[in-house]
Amino acid sequence: MKRNIKVVVHYPGSGGHKIYFSTDLDMSAKDIIEYYRTRFQIEFCFRDSKQFTGLNDCQARDLRKLDFAFNASLASVNTAKVMRQRYYPSLSIGLLKAYLSNIYMRKRMSYFSE
Repeated sequence: MKRNIKVVVHYPGSGGHKIYFSTDLDMSAKDIIEYYRTRFQIEFCFRDSKQFTGLNDCQARDLRKLDFAFNASLASVNTAKVMRQRYYPSLSIGLLKAYLSNIYMRKRMSYFSE
């Protein structure tokens, strides 16, 4: 399939270069770069949901239950990202999950030891 594409070569301040493609020839270079950035943020959200909040773990077949599970997983990741940004900027999402799990387990253990 032959198709015209617009090629954008971006030279970030950190050095090197990145190449972006678009089939929309009317888009500006800035818009193409922003679309890619947005796309990758969405993909990172799905990746984090799969890795840390069980997006793939729901075994329901009912659409309402699946809808709830997907929304809960994605909302949990977004909440964790906001929490990490505000209170724990040095931690990754994985480390934040481990940290909060450890706090929860410590509180549960202290509850049972009383």
